[in-house]
Amino acid sequence: MKQFVFTINEIDTNKCTSKDWHNFVRKREAEMIFSLFPDKKFDLGLELGAGDGGQSITISNYCRNLICTEIDEQSHSWLGQKILERDLPNVDYRLCDAHDLSKFKDRSFDLIFSSNVLEHLYDIDKCLSECMRVLKDEGVMLHTMPNRIWKTTNFLLSPLKIRIPRVHGTSSNHLTEFFKFGFRSWKKSLR
Repeated sequence: MKQFVFTINEIDTNKCTSKDWHNFVRKREAEMIFSLFPDKKFDLGLELGAGDGGQSITISNYCRNLICTEIDEQSHSWLGQKILERDLPNVDYRLCDAHDLSKFKDRSFDLIFSSNVLEHLYDIDKCLSECMRVLKDEGVMLHTMPNRIWKTTNFLLSPLKIRIPRVHGTSSNHLTEFFKFGFRSWKKSLR
């Protein structure tokens, strides 16, 4: 098992905005995941829920061509840049609902990646079914999602923010979301 360590010198905490922190964490997340494939360069990758495209920059280093999708232009505009405004040479940005990948041919992607997307979908099974359809037989599908430790930590730290956190995904309340973020629950969804 690989171990990853963050050092305080990696980001200037005195001048760190929420946007900076978000981009730092997403960049490190992608670097950690793709370090598991040190010699792999994917021919064609698909990123679902690319947000403002910040993480796409890192993912594009591991793909010859990358298609990044987001459901609408405004969904992550709070980060300061819209997905369609990014300009990377091997990246194509498209508006697309993760539930409907009919824009793409069967078995066309070597890689499908999403970061903190599945918990926001009302029909995970439909999305994953579509992902399986467009994924090549030897392709790799990678999804990161929140877990119970994240949920608990977020909830317990909320007094420091002087507000109770909102439910993060599609669940109707915090308890339902806590159980949904469990390992067995995610494993069942992915099967």
